[in-house]
Amino acid sequence: MKKIFFLFVVLLVATMVNAQTVATQKHVIQSGETLYSLARQYQVTVAYLMELNPGLQADNIMAGQTINVPAKTPQAGQQTVQQAQPFQVSDVLRPKYKTKHEVQKKETIYAIARQYGVTETQLIEANPSLRDEKLKKGMVLNIPYSEEENRAFAEQQRAKEEEAKKPVVKKYPTVKVAVILPFASAEAKMSVESQKMTNLYQGFLLAVDSLKQSGCSVEVFAYDESAGEYAFTNMLNKPSMKDLQLIVGPVRSYHITTVAKFARDNNIVHVVPLSDEYSLVNGNPSLFQVNLPYSQLYSQVYNRFVVNHRADNIVFVNMNDSGDNMTYISGFKKALNDMGIQFKSADIADMNGVREALNAGQNNIIVPSSDAATAFENLYKRIDGLNLGEEYAVQFFGFPKWQTFHTKYEKTLGKYRCQFFSSFYSNNESLRTQQFNTRFRRWFNQDQYKSYPRYGEMGYDIGAYFIKGLYDHGSAFYENIHNYTYTSLEFPFNFEKKSTDSGYQNRALYIITYKVDGSVSVR
Repeated sequence: MKKIFFLFVVLLVATMVNAQTVATQKHVIQSGETLYSLARQYQVTVAYLMELNPGLQADNIMAGQTINVPAKTPQAGQQTVQQAQPFQVSDVLRPKYKTKHEVQKKETIYAIARQYGVTETQLIEANPSLRDEKLKKGMVLNIPYSEEENRAFAEQQRAKEEEAKKPVVKKYPTVKVAVILPFASAEAKMSVESQKMTNLYQGFLLAVDSLKQSGCSVEVFAYDESAGEYAFTNMLNKPSMKDLQLIVGPVRSYHITTVAKFARDNNIVHVVPLSDEYSLVNGNPSLFQVNLPYSQLYSQVYNRFVVNHRADNIVFVNMNDSGDNMTYISGFKKALNDMGIQFKSADIADMNGVREALNAGQNNIIVPSSDAATAFENLYKRIDGLNLGEEYAVQFFGFPKWQTFHTKYEKTLGKYRCQFFSSFYSNNESLRTQQFNTRFRRWFNQDQYKSYPRYGEMGYDIGAYFIKGLYDHGSAFYENIHNYTYTSLEFPFNFEKKSTDSGYQNRALYIITYKVDGSVSVR
């Protein structure tokens, strides 16, 4: 009895000493972590981790669970993964041995090891009794995995670990959308703004209908931004708002700030259709800004111009007009200088100087300094007055506002093959645009409000692009915005992050060219 008690005391003391010599710390298991990955992280074997956590099962650990792991510095007697298993292969994740082998008459250790592709040393390590006993017929040996099999298994486990680290893509069986715009539903008579906002929503609904016909499931909730601050706050406090995947709007800058924070906190894609504030996307990674200031697109304009007109005779004409944009013109000239491209400058008040700047037998590109309609009319009438012969080919390169000149100056736009840049363009000659207008009229018993841009087409583009993207890619929408194409009705989309922690800005740009035959090229 005394011997048994003494043995128990010895074992207890040994256990206490061992516990004191092994320094541990707590580790909270994260999503995707496995015992294998933790063993690699702390440079120990899986078996050792299980020794530190009695009752722990390798195939049943959960995120949030707290376990004991070794302290960062290995302690005396602690078995590291490099010492025990060079290829970081865990016996817990597969059978300890590949198979068993019953020894036959006249078999040797060398022959058996060669049969299974292992070394004699590996075979003996798997069967320690072979160090003291001779190989005999009928003995059952453990057959270890070969080095190649260990390597392959380790790679397989690493691949599984990397796969587990990938975020789980959540699909949306139904895309839930809130449209927040100043509809001014309480107005006795709709203002111009409320007509535009209503058109935007109507175009959005047409996109939703098209998507539903193609199999997408969509729910749309509309909120009147102009209904008052109490109603606005009440709307955002609705629990259902946190279940949205997409918010379009609002328009007021102070409301945009509030909604941007709400969308960011709840990981909701937030589309701002009208604001051109450059800092809007700062700190708002889920925000998409459709309407970027043109000043941020000028460098693209210059580059696109050079691609098309590097070999042409470029003439800048100062219009001395209230619409002069000298920031744009100065930047334009600097860009050409930086690229080593020659150009000339003239003044509309000196038409002899303008004529001298033109070259016969070459395409002459005239770039006026103003976007005003009065400046455009002054320019083409004075060029007409020069009575240039056929040997002088003249083309105008202008501004986004020129797309509003179509009705009044249609023939002149074609005569001078007028070309301009814009982040949007509604092509009335396009069959698709005509079909949209017919459909819009049929649904709502009215035409779109004649504005710049056409808000119904804007709403359609926003709805078609974002809802389809969210339906197809789910929570991986952000990673896939460049992996699917959408042919726009009016607004092309090319969203880029302004910085690592910012939202996305639309940097798409059209170059529109009117042709002599009356057709229009949009590229």
